Amino acid sequence: MIIEIELGVNPRKLELSLTSPLIQDVSLKPKILFDLIGDVHGHLDLLVELLKKLGYSKKKNSFLHPEGRKVIFVGDLINRGPDTEGVLHLVREMNEQNQALISIGNHEFRAIQETVRFGKLKNNQLNQFIPWIRSWPLFLDLEDLRVVHAVWHFSSISKLKTAKLDDDSFIESTWQKESLSKKAVQIILSGLKVRLPEELEMRDRFGIIREKGRIKWWTDPKNKPFSEYLLSPMYPSPNHLFPSTEEVKHVEPYPMNGKPVFFGHYCLPPEVPKIDGMAVCLDGCVTCDKKLWAYQWQGENSPDPAHLISFPAD
Repeated sequence: MIIEIELGVNPRKLELSLTSPLIQDVSLKPKILFDLIGDVHGHLDLLVELLKKLGYSKKKNSFLHPEGRKVIFVGDLINRGPDTEGVLHLVREMNEQNQALISIGNHEFRAIQETVRFGKLKNNQLNQFIPWIRSWPLFLDLEDLRVVHAVWHFSSISKLKTAKLDDDSFIESTWQKESLSKKAVQIILSGLKVRLPEELEMRDRFGIIREKGRIKWWTDPKNKPFSEYLLSPMYPSPNHLFPSTEEVKHVEPYPMNGKPVFFGHYCLPPEVPKIDGMAVCLDGCVTCDKKLWAYQWQGENSPDPAHLISFPAD
């Protein structure tokens, strides 16, 4: 085979056989496709059924996909549910067999903080998992998508890009007052909130009066009233009152030409859409609504609601 290439202004001919190492080197590897799963919170039975629905089959103590797909967990595997230990055993097996990635959640991060402060957790069953949990990343910035537990906040991500969860000095810095690490971790793992109007006594879906509300951090807050800018609905939901400029000064809207970004954390009620622009929230409040959510990513540049999967189904 003869390929004509141009070097400077003079054409040259380069003869390459079909078995040339150069031809082999430029061959493209198949893209790895992912199934992203929201906050599990110790619900092992639901996780197993969701994996089966996504096409995974059990093999020994792990789950494999016949097409080579991998799972990404958005964090908060632990607490609240009936079998945190079982969830961690399964996910660790999948992780160690290169079948799953995990981005840490605020619940696991608090467990690490407790371990560094006091030497071990009060929950003895979880202590065995701490060294492994401390190997997890704070976020995932992959070639075609991003994963973080609560907020992809560019300046905070930049501050944390070299941070390691197995570094005690870093963990210690995250509970020090006015620490930049503390603020950055709090934003990406626990989200951004705005103060709510005190005179309205705004309540969440459970009827609890809240002083602050979680926001749609990926959108520009300009000219958006509380009724539009709160992520989890509050009641009443005023469309004539707006968050103050001071309250939203740390917001960094996510660009519409950015990679799809997947997260959990927000315990969304069923009526709230899980996809908005490039942002996909996969936390459907499993503890309250007994449903796990996933997204079957097929390589698309823009999230598609048709790729959302739940167990049990709607």
